Amino acid sequence: MPEAPVQDVSPTPFEGWRDQEEEAVYRGTVDACLDDPRVARRLDARPGVTADAVREAMHTEAGIARALEPCASAHAGYRRSAEKLNAARRALEQARSAVGYDVRSVTFWICVAVFLGTAFIQRTFFPDLSFWRRLATAGAVSIPWVAAVLWVLGSQRSQRNLRNQWTVLRYRVLRAVRSVGVRVETKRWSNELRRIGTGVVVHDVIDALLGDDPHSVLVPDSYDGLRAARGHAYIVPGSSTEQLERTLSMLEGGTVAVCGPRGVGKTTLLDSARRDGDFTVAAHVPATYAPHDFLLSLFVQVCERYIAREGHEVPRFTRLSGAVRLLRRLRRSLRLLRRRVFFAVPAAVLVALGSAATVRSLWHRHHGSVWTSAESAGSRVAAWAADVWRGENLAAGLAVTVAGLGIWRLRRSTLWRRRLRAVPRTVCLAAGGLLLTGPVVSLPLDAGLRRHTAALFGQRLFLVGEIVLLLGAIALWLTGHARGRIRLGEHRIPAPRVYTPAALCCLAGFAVLFWRTPDAKALLLDEDHPTRLVCAVAGWMLLRAASWRPRPAEPVLVTLCRDQLYHLKTVQSTSATVNAGLPAPAQLVFGHASSLSTVPPNFPGLVDEFRSLLTRIAAQVHEQGHRTVITIDELDRLGSDTQALAFLSEIKAVLGVPHVSYLISVAEDVGAAFVRRGLPHRDATDSSLDDIVHVQPCTLGESRAIIEKRAPGLVPPPAGAEAPPYVVLAHALSGGIPRDLIRYGRRIIEMHERTSSVELRDISRRLVLEELAETLTGFRTLLGKQPWTPENAGVLHAYRTLMAYLRTGCPCVTAALSEFAAEPPAGAAAAHALPEGAAHLIHEASAYAYYGLTLLQIFGGHSFERRRGAAVLRGRAGDPHALAEARLELVLSPYSARAVIDEVRRAWDLPPVPAPAPLTAIPGPREERCETHRPG
Repeated sequence: MPEAPVQDVSPTPFEGWRDQEEEAVYRGTVDACLDDPRVARRLDARPGVTADAVREAMHTEAGIARALEPCASAHAGYRRSAEKLNAARRALEQARSAVGYDVRSVTFWICVAVFLGTAFIQRTFFPDLSFWRRLATAGAVSIPWVAAVLWVLGSQRSQRNLRNQWTVLRYRVLRAVRSVGVRVETKRWSNELRRIGTGVVVHDVIDALLGDDPHSVLVPDSYDGLRAARGHAYIVPGSSTEQLERTLSMLEGGTVAVCGPRGVGKTTLLDSARRDGDFTVAAHVPATYAPHDFLLSLFVQVCERYIAREGHEVPRFTRLSGAVRLLRRLRRSLRLLRRRVFFAVPAAVLVALGSAATVRSLWHRHHGSVWTSAESAGSRVAAWAADVWRGENLAAGLAVTVAGLGIWRLRRSTLWRRRLRAVPRTVCLAAGGLLLTGPVVSLPLDAGLRRHTAALFGQRLFLVGEIVLLLGAIALWLTGHARGRIRLGEHRIPAPRVYTPAALCCLAGFAVLFWRTPDAKALLLDEDHPTRLVCAVAGWMLLRAASWRPRPAEPVLVTLCRDQLYHLKTVQSTSATVNAGLPAPAQLVFGHASSLSTVPPNFPGLVDEFRSLLTRIAAQVHEQGHRTVITIDELDRLGSDTQALAFLSEIKAVLGVPHVSYLISVAEDVGAAFVRRGLPHRDATDSSLDDIVHVQPCTLGESRAIIEKRAPGLVPPPAGAEAPPYVVLAHALSGGIPRDLIRYGRRIIEMHERTSSVELRDISRRLVLEELAETLTGFRTLLGKQPWTPENAGVLHAYRTLMAYLRTGCPCVTAALSEFAAEPPAGAAAAHALPEGAAHLIHEASAYAYYGLTLLQIFGGHSFERRRGAAVLRGRAGDPHALAEARLELVLSPYSARAVIDEVRRAWDLPPVPAPAPLTAIPGPREERCETHRPG
């Protein structure tokens, strides 16, 4: 078993534990760290890496000293609190050894308890005693107490015992207070110890036990993020996100192109540009398109998204029958009405049953006076109108005439129309407020309620019981929801299942005690309470009526969008027929028929309508403080840069709408055309695009962040400054392209499950060999489409032979790859003329095999971390990111990629592969004994 030295031992030596409690705290933190899933996954990864071995190393003096050093301040605070507690314990033990008991001292404490108990009972349960009774009670209690004091003071032994007993009591209280302080300091020290002490040293001990390349051990963990390739929860913002946000903030509308290689994350970047509240529309360009069809589809999406954004229903055109639409509307209304009636009918019946007697009583009591007042007011108004009509009240006639003219003048006043419409609402609010506040105001004015309330406050026992029960119910309910689970025997059950019934029992006791008290019962059954309740219900109903608003009229823009949808997605026709004639026997008949139908919009008209509607929508959204963003994705799927530029030329008529930001994803060649503007080169990008954002492949740090978020097991704790080996492997194979990075992360997990190995050399070897076999199979398929001759067909045989080596994965595959990866000499091509186009494919395959060989030798050997450190010291080519750069260079040219790979190999102390004999046969040199290919 490998030894587990603790590196970088603290210069402060460990002096030993003060007591067993201090040692128990440390052991508890070590055990808690070992139970941490991040630590438990690393155990048993290699022989000797066990929990017992880690625990043994952590309990050495060096391990303890190193774990304690980062949290020395908290440790010192714990020791100070423990020393104070121990001092209190020693003083208490010393006082206990000197304490004695006799009859006089015990009698004194009994008298003190009786005196304090009597004072409490008198103050709580008999507060209404007269002055003379209080004085008599105090005298009856004080005389024995004074006598006991004098009796105790008469004996020196009793005085000494009394002093010692007081000292014991004082130290008991002091010990309890300092025990609380020790628990607080223990919690603080243990938390800090786990966070920066043992939590860090445990991982260092595991690294030492793992031996060479501790982070090359794959730690299985959740990799759900690798399964969801487009999961928005796993998006990691990068530099391109910040650049796009800055570009959009500098432009008040415009067209921004997002360019980069496929799989670099352009679609994810477009999605991240959508903020809450923005009006966004996402359009996708099909591989084959017509500009008219694309604009028609975009127009429909804009209309539908805006209608949905404003909270209105988007029209559906599957069935245009008016009867069908009416039936659907009625069905939805009935379904909503059914849910409301299910609760409304029982509620109305119960309220009517309970308040019927009260309403009848109020009606019989007040309807006569109300009716008389109404008749009197009506008679006065009628008499006044008659006087005005007969001309007997000239002033009133003039006032009425002026009022009529004024009303006519106010017919176009929006302000007065709003005020008139607000009159019913104001009346309902005022009446409802009065009806709700009236019952509340009447409570303190009721003499009977005041009398019963005063009687209740005089019953101290009742008040104490009700307060205790109410506070107990609240405390139990809060405790049940604060604690997660509690242990009952061997079972752990949710705390609310225990505490909530107890709280309900307290509330039941509160209600029973309240009901059994006559004055409290009289408060509840006051004869005016039904009237107050009816007034409150009526006030609440009036307030609800005042809050009702009619459904607002549909906004103009929503109506326009709806009309455009009918125009764009339907063909409407109207026909009319007129028949006129003379009756028989003349038989003269005239007929006329006419028909109208909508015409599909042409492209120029569609552009004008689209720009007009989008301008109005964007202006409204801009006034609300939001953006209008239209994303056009997958433009790089059109096939070539010529087709993409032609697409931009045809749709640029809809670009440049004020306050509208167009985000278009394009390929790298389109972005290259834009950056050459101003030079002797002009195309559609010069007049269509306002700016461009280049999405670069991920750096090694960004790749690490993506992998760490999606598959934490590939980034073992503690996360250091250097990227873990598996992140470097996925980054090198993908070239920093996020889509491929996620795919290779899945492949690493797959290789781990297939090989049942956690070692980097086994997983990387299997992964690289399979990638080489798949890629070279594709090259061989492409080469098979070329016209070969018997003289040069040996090239295909060479591919087949190499793929046989790759499938078996035998030790001699490295030599076979070295032979295949060698650049073919010029003489070979001259001796056997290759088919047109085959030479370039052969060089591409050879360069990719060279790259795969390099990865195989870098990741498949021992001491990866030591070799990486040495490579970094040799220059930029030794940086692990250079492997990703070599992978990206393979996309551009196999010749330039070879130069990059040579530099990387020199940095990693690997010799460049020399140019061997022609690529028509692959010899089988064996550097070691191969059980698969035994020499015959």
